[in-house]
Amino acid sequence: MSQENPYPHLNENARALIMQSDEQRIYAIRKGSWLGYAGAKQVLARMEDLLAYPRITRMPNMLLVAPSYNGKTSILERFMELHQSDLDPTGEVTICPVVMVDAPSKPDIADFYARILDKLMAPYKPTASPSEKYSQIKRLFRQMDVRMLIIDEIHNLIAGSTNKQREFRNTLKSIGNETKVVMVAAGTEDAYNAFNTDPQMSSRFTPEELPLWKANNEFGGVLATLELRTPLKKPSNLKDPAAMLSIYNRSEGTLGDACDLVKELAIDAIRKKTEQITMDSINSLRWVPPSKRKQYKRPNPS
Repeated sequence: MSQENPYPHLNENARALIMQSDEQRIYAIRKGSWLGYAGAKQVLARMEDLLAYPRITRMPNMLLVAPSYNGKTSILERFMELHQSDLDPTGEVTICPVVMVDAPSKPDIADFYARILDKLMAPYKPTASPSEKYSQIKRLFRQMDVRMLIIDEIHNLIAGSTNKQREFRNTLKSIGNETKVVMVAAGTEDAYNAFNTDPQMSSRFTPEELPLWKANNEFGGVLATLELRTPLKKPSNLKDPAAMLSIYNRSEGTLGDACDLVKELAIDAIRKKTEQITMDSINSLRWVPPSKRKQYKRPNPS
């Protein structure tokens, strides 16, 4: 440890935080930051390519498939950060290249249209019919030069009856055909299965997969990046094979859980004044793995 850089295990941003209060460091750790690993960069590059696509008869689309909490929503939100629009309902017409919505909890077309209009900050009558909302959406997409519609949680499509699922898929087809926007749908493997029941949908949406991680050098690299960004005063060497494997096993290969586990370990190290994540802390921290969380349901009140 040199006087010039007493914290060589940290990047510049983390070193700037190291002398802050415990509360400030914990806040920064919980806030987190964008993690640009190889798979995420690949998906972002594909989305950039789609955004620049000319309007043609049959627009290309993407279906981003990933297990729950494995990074898909973070990628979509990062893309939105890179393509922000200054939506002002009182101002002049705004150019809004990308619109992102969550799919309704069930395949409800009227709710879906309302979510799009809400994101565009467009007033509409609550009693408006789905066709009226759709006409308004088509007009606004033209006026605002919308080029991409991102739909997260698209696996909610399977929550309805077969007929409702078919109607919702047909709605997506109509949007693509009539507005010539690229659609990026994201969801779990259930979404992939739902799209595959319709040959037209499976041919329109090219799948991109974010599989569960493996306990390999790439996962170790992610942990090393997290350590660089985590303002602890002592190095933890999270990419060490033993530490990496323990974190991997406790997170069960899910990126979001691995990141959350490292955050909780770092906060624990700050509060206990150890300033370091150790094998003992990795193995002893109270942590419910993803596969067991359904067992920890709050009991119904008597």
